[in-house]
Amino acid sequence: MPHPTTAPPFARAVPPAHRRSVVAAVLGVLAVLLGVGAAPAQAATTPGGRAPLVVVGFSGVRWTDVSQEATPALASMASGAIGTVAVRSVFTAACPADGWLGLSAGRRATDFDGTSAEHVRAACAAVPVPAVATGAVGGPVTVPGFEEFRRIADGDTFSAVPGTLGSALSSVDSLAVGPGAAIALADTSGRVPDHVPATTPAEIGGYVQDALEDGTRVVVVDAGVVRDPANLPALEQVPAQSRAEQVAAVDARLAAVQRAVADSTGTDGTTVLAVSLADAGRTAHLQFGAATGPQPGSGDYEGYLGSRSTRQTGIVQTTDLTPTVLALALGSDHGTPGLVGAPVTSTDASTPVADRLEKVRDLDAAAQAVQPLVGPFFTVWGASQIVLYGVATIALRKAWGGAAGRRWILTWLRAVAVVFGAVCASTFLANTIPWWRAGDTTGAHLLAVTGAVALYVAIITALALLGPWRRNALGPLGFVGFVTAAVLALDAATGSRLITSSLNGLQPVVAGRFYGLGNQQFALFATGSLLFTIAVADRLVRTGRRRPAVVFVAVVGLLATYVDGVVGSDFGGPPAILPAFGFLALVVAGVRVTWRRVVVILAATVLVLAAISVADWLRPTDDQTHLGRFVQTLVDGGAWQVIERKGAQNLRILYSNWILSLVLALAAVFIAGVLARPRVLGVAVLERAYDRHPVLKPGLACLLVLLVIGFAVNDSGAAVPAVGAMLAVPLLIACTTRVVEDEPART
Repeated sequence: MPHPTTAPPFARAVPPAHRRSVVAAVLGVLAVLLGVGAAPAQAATTPGGRAPLVVVGFSGVRWTDVSQEATPALASMASGAIGTVAVRSVFTAACPADGWLGLSAGRRATDFDGTSAEHVRAACAAVPVPAVATGAVGGPVTVPGFEEFRRIADGDTFSAVPGTLGSALSSVDSLAVGPGAAIALADTSGRVPDHVPATTPAEIGGYVQDALEDGTRVVVVDAGVVRDPANLPALEQVPAQSRAEQVAAVDARLAAVQRAVADSTGTDGTTVLAVSLADAGRTAHLQFGAATGPQPGSGDYEGYLGSRSTRQTGIVQTTDLTPTVLALALGSDHGTPGLVGAPVTSTDASTPVADRLEKVRDLDAAAQAVQPLVGPFFTVWGASQIVLYGVATIALRKAWGGAAGRRWILTWLRAVAVVFGAVCASTFLANTIPWWRAGDTTGAHLLAVTGAVALYVAIITALALLGPWRRNALGPLGFVGFVTAAVLALDAATGSRLITSSLNGLQPVVAGRFYGLGNQQFALFATGSLLFTIAVADRLVRTGRRRPAVVFVAVVGLLATYVDGVVGSDFGGPPAILPAFGFLALVVAGVRVTWRRVVVILAATVLVLAAISVADWLRPTDDQTHLGRFVQTLVDGGAWQVIERKGAQNLRILYSNWILSLVLALAAVFIAGVLARPRVLGVAVLERAYDRHPVLKPGLACLLVLLVIGFAVNDSGAAVPAVGAMLAVPLLIACTTRVVEDEPART
């Protein structure tokens, strides 16, 4: 877009709809006079050698809204690279202004001054429209209320700085078309160098073409808002148009941009990013995302969108768009501080369009299907665990039906306890079956996922109880622990496909983590690894092979640390894994645990973790994991915000989920009780179990160390001991039950 000080007089006076015909006529005359064919008005790249960039932003559009018949422009973007956008902002659902502020800041930001992250907004405010001088068509403007945006950002824990993108692009010719685009390109003071208040497709197309022909490097277009009349916050006014009509209006504006790009620079010379930046209502969804033209680095956008921040094929975040714009406009982020995303690139270019469309629709379908099931799953799972604890306590104390009846009860109790332990791995394995395609209702999804989980529970339980390890009381405990750890390790190493959108896994619409091991997965992986190690080490110690047992504990501990910290990209896991396995190695070696040795192990843990983190930080940015990025956070001075956010999340979890809190309390009492007073169940079975299996008691003490440290160092750490106990306690019950079965005469 020409700036007001340099634009020729007719450029502002002639209506946009007629400007293209005037330019075409002049070019035609020149071509005839010169005797050459008409050439494009502008080369494929702008002055400076970089291809121009057009970002078309909107909100509330999902891939399920797209069809060749109703939305041809949106559908045509599949000729490039397509994906979904996780638009999570400060609140559960992102409002339109939140999306534009996220693009502006490169971090989560909002225009709403809520009391907490759990606060539900009564309505989404309209995106503020910059005021323009009477009679002016374009030029510099100031976004109203931008100082308030900065104040709100200063009060949250995401360290957002609205205006980051605009300030970084201060040396680049840019144009903002529409109110949302003005927020995106405003600098930290709220000033936009060049803005036009276009709304109709004809106006948008004219301004975009003029800007590209005049050498503008970056054009950002606000293509409108889609709000779902059936899913709005309580106090928000219902739009006059239906959802389909609103999507069609967005499509018409995108089509105008595509025509302008084709008419001005050719489709191969301009990068076009079309992204939905916010939700359509109070329910969070994965949104529409697509790109055509040159991508950061080399090559063109083809296949699926992806980024280093998500490491998921077909999923990017709003915060990835800011470094993408900078990479395309400047060649890199030029050291812009505060960015948490990564440039959006593309992969799997050879994948057929039909397959890509099926996948991106599947991603949101799975995310939506699992969301209403996660809460009930944990409630039922936690409540049933409490029932299991009570039944086990009574069954191990009473002798109903004589010796035969007691043996029958204990056999079934052991089987049920193993079933409870097998549920953990099965919640991930269930995603090998596309259960979310079973109908469109929550009831259908519940039946489908329950069936998928039950299938794997049956398989794991059968193997645990019928395999050669069944003769050992610790056999099922070790087997189920191994399966749980192995499933998570293999999934983390192969792209986190099973963890994503699973009952016990990572939820992409929450956008907390997209790959590796989160808190719940760390708890299950570390607990499973430790249980497996206890079972094997105990076997070695009882057969007189103490030295191999020590080596085995050390090897598994180091391997678990590597898998969790490096493969799983988990910063809070290694500080818990290393001490737990370190203490277990000392005990297995027959070395007395003293305070001095405790200090040495903890100091060694800190040093090892620091070394791994710094080594990761020294790697190229694209290869860094959470460990290296945490070091960068410390360098940037963001440590206090991290600590504050972790503490707030832990308190919120404990206050909001009474089932989780109750399971946490009961599990802690149970584990501590069986360690300090093994007769707590009213029988001597635990003492006999400790006598028969010398590694069991110190192993449980190490498990307690693992879960307590995991609780302390992780955000949302309250889930760590609760979820870990949901795997460990049922398997411990199965173990003690087997001890009673083996010695019926002594009970």
